[in-house]
Amino acid sequence: MYAERAFREARARREAPKAVAVTVQQQSAQFSFSKVEQDRTIFTIRASRATQYKDQNRTLLEDVWITIYGRDGSRNDNIHTRECSYEPETGAVRCEGEVQINVESAAAPGGKPSGPLPDNLQIKTSNLSFNRNTGEASTPAAVEFRFAAGQGHGIGAFYSTRDGIVRVERDIAFEMPPRAGGLPIDAACGSLEIRRDDRTVVMRAPATVKQGARELAADQILVELDKDYHARRVLAEGHPKIYAGTARGKVAIAADHFEGLLSAEGWVERVIAEGNIDGNRQTPAGTDHFSAQHVEFAMIPARNLIDTMTASGGVTAELHQGSDTHVLKTDAVRVKFSTDQVGQAAGAENSLASIDRQRVEGLETLTPATIESKSAKDTTTLQAKKFVAEVGLDGRLDRLLGHSGVDLQRQTGSGAPQMVSATEMVATFDTHGEWNTVDESGNVRFRQLDREATAARARISRATDTIALEGWPVISDAMSRTTAASVTINQSTGELHATGGVVSTYIPTAKGGAVALGSGAAHVSADELSGSATSGHVTYVGHARLWQGDSVLDSDQIELWRDDKKLRATGHVVAVFPQTSGPLTSLPGTSAKAGSPAAPVLWRISAPVLTYWNDQGKAHLEGGVTATSDQGSLESKSLDAFLAAAAPAGVPGATAPPGGQQLNRVLAQGDVIVRQGDRRGSAEQGEYTAADGKFVLSGGQPTLANAASDTTTGHSLTFFVANDTILVDSEEGSRTVTKHRVEK
Repeated sequence: MYAERAFREARARREAPKAVAVTVQQQSAQFSFSKVEQDRTIFTIRASRATQYKDQNRTLLEDVWITIYGRDGSRNDNIHTRECSYEPETGAVRCEGEVQINVESAAAPGGKPSGPLPDNLQIKTSNLSFNRNTGEASTPAAVEFRFAAGQGHGIGAFYSTRDGIVRVERDIAFEMPPRAGGLPIDAACGSLEIRRDDRTVVMRAPATVKQGARELAADQILVELDKDYHARRVLAEGHPKIYAGTARGKVAIAADHFEGLLSAEGWVERVIAEGNIDGNRQTPAGTDHFSAQHVEFAMIPARNLIDTMTASGGVTAELHQGSDTHVLKTDAVRVKFSTDQVGQAAGAENSLASIDRQRVEGLETLTPATIESKSAKDTTTLQAKKFVAEVGLDGRLDRLLGHSGVDLQRQTGSGAPQMVSATEMVATFDTHGEWNTVDESGNVRFRQLDREATAARARISRATDTIALEGWPVISDAMSRTTAASVTINQSTGELHATGGVVSTYIPTAKGGAVALGSGAAHVSADELSGSATSGHVTYVGHARLWQGDSVLDSDQIELWRDDKKLRATGHVVAVFPQTSGPLTSLPGTSAKAGSPAAPVLWRISAPVLTYWNDQGKAHLEGGVTATSDQGSLESKSLDAFLAAAAPAGVPGATAPPGGQQLNRVLAQGDVIVRQGDRRGSAEQGEYTAADGKFVLSGGQPTLANAASDTTTGHSLTFFVANDTILVDSEEGSRTVTKHRVEK
């Protein structure tokens, strides 16, 4: 019985309420304090138990809730902790233990929240101070926070009930898990400020945001939130920079500020860079550079990958490909990107692999532009109203198109610059990034020194260093002009080849022309032309024909040496030369009208080969020659025709045409046969002089016969065309023999 009573007494003492300490002035089961302004409750402090001490002028609050409603009642933020010390005189509330802060939307004012809303901000810290008068809470302790898109930590926090601002003081780092299969985002900053009423988050220097191999750094990054507290706009200011690492190199972009627009689902819709944009990409080939004043990136929906980039304001892009460097300058440009998804795992469209494989697919300028390309061999400058670039799968420039007026200037070594203009242009590039071919069309014009060319189309080839002109091109220099169906020019050697209806015109100059067979300009036509514009040696092949004044030359092939002032015709040569005017002539059976000028006399000479020297005025024909005219005819193994400037006889005051040449003497050698009227002469050598109209036969046994078979022989025989006179010259000791046939 004694033991049972002792047990009951101990149990009663244990279950009885604790005795109030002597220092306690008052205890209550509930505590509540509200701050009201203009009939609106700003915040309320509640506690499940309050203990007021006599000597410490403080109250111990247990299970404390501080609910902030805001001046417009739009908030329902809560600060909750197990125990706080409250000083009624100063209004200070100090909570040394763990504190939970929930920044929430208005839910059920006046009561404890049933739990944190999933899209709101939750903060966990300790050693929190709250001032009843100012409505501000702060702590120097470590802070952990969680929000809709992620979680993080920092040191020190400040919260103002007046303007709804939460600030984490320093050493902030947080992460956001991947959304829609994307990469996680890691962020760090010197301080973090959450402006609840404005729905903005401000990260201050040093502020960085990383996603995979991409990083954004700035003195300040401001994030605007939508009504569900999801990021909808990001603004980076204060020396912002974007860094990215890809399989093709490291990229860095700086600007005055960056702006990013996000969808409600969390993917980036658009990125805008503004002011003094400067970008670099480091590759094994060198450092590519880009600059502009405004750049806008349109993103692929739900993938956070670039679809197009539009840049404007003094755009400059420098690209290195192999040993070549290309620099683009324009006021506006649009770049199209594509993504190679080969090798991606299922559901990993937004993975790092897809970022590394994203490449430039094409580029087009929106305003007139200039492209300068430099290599070890040459420098090429392109200008056009619009360029379109096509990029291959390996990221190298594949084709470049120029539209609506293209000008090209190329400088090879120390050579003269070459200029080409056209309406349209297509340039191709090889696997080393060097340009391979340039095709131009529409009013193509080429110029180098005094050489010019026009055509409907042209192709410039780097491998052969040639320019091929199509569509009846016209090429010219200071001394000549040539047209053909097509022309190919070697730009380094000056070699050219023309085919199809070739026609050349050689213009006489003060120093003499390339051709001097007659008066005025010389014209040459043929099926093909080959030679060198540099050396001046050209060859016309196939139905070659040359005419200058009254002089005409036909053959299978004609060669011209401009500097040597020489030409050579081969194959079925037929030359027509005007004769220097001599005395009036009449053949037997014909008569000349008194007072009438002498009829023009043309010599037609045929031979396998003809060579002509301008300076000597001499044409040498060989291989069996036949020469005919109104004065008579000649046959011989070889013949020299001498041309000279001469005024027409019988025309007072007349002078020879400038640069004109006329035949004034013919010298035939080897089995010479002369026919004049009904006379036939033979000798080893025959000479005709146009000025006095006479034939001289010499060498061998000169013989002259007529239709009546009368023959005359002598050392030399001279007969005059005009008066039918024959002179016979005999050497001393020899006799002149004349045979006359007597009719029976």
